[in-house]
Amino acid sequence: MAAFTGDEVDKTLDWEILLYGSISMYRNRMYLDDDLQWLRLRGYRVYSIDCKAWKSEAAMLESFGEVLSFPAYYGQNFNALIDCLKDVEVPDGSGLAIVLDSYDLYARNVGLAGKNPDTRAAETVLDILARCSRYFLLRGRRFIILVQSDDPLLAFEGLAGISTHWNRREWLNKDRGL
Repeated sequence: MAAFTGDEVDKTLDWEILLYGSISMYRNRMYLDDDLQWLRLRGYRVYSIDCKAWKSEAAMLESFGEVLSFPAYYGQNFNALIDCLKDVEVPDGSGLAIVLDSYDLYARNVGLAGKNPDTRAAETVLDILARCSRYFLLRGRRFIILVQSDDPLLAFEGLAGISTHWNRREWLNKDRGL
C-alpha cells in the first residue's frame, strides 16, 4: 500500500510524515495524541515506547524487544535490532507507527551525537528506524516514527540521509515556545 493515491498526496498525515523522512517530532502531547488517533482510525498498528527509564543502550535495546515482541534469539545489539525490526509485521492496508515518548531524556542520558563519539546511541536508534522505514516503503509498507520531546531544541541530522523535522503544528520555533 505504500504508494499514495492522488487523494492522499499533500492531504494526509502519513503522506506528510513520510515525505520528510518518516520521523516526526512532537513537543505538544495533544498534537501527538491527535496524530495517533488519526493513524489508529486508519488502521495503523501503534507501538508506544516510554523512553524515561532508558538510562543505557542496553535498557533501550531490551525495551524494543519487549514492546515489539522480538523472538528469544534477539541479540540486544544494534545489528540485531535492525534484523528484528525488518521482521516486524507492518499491516498492508495501513501501516505501523512507533512512538518514542520522552526521547529527549534518553538523548540526554546517553549523550547526543557530536558531543561524545562513544555516546551516539540516541542518534543511532533514530537512524536505524529511518532506514527500516525506507526498507518497508520499498516493500510497499508504511512505517512511521513519532518522537516526543520536551526539549524544543532536540534535533538529529542526516538520519538515513534525512534530518528529523517538527510536526506541522510545531514547525515554527515560536510554536515550540522559542
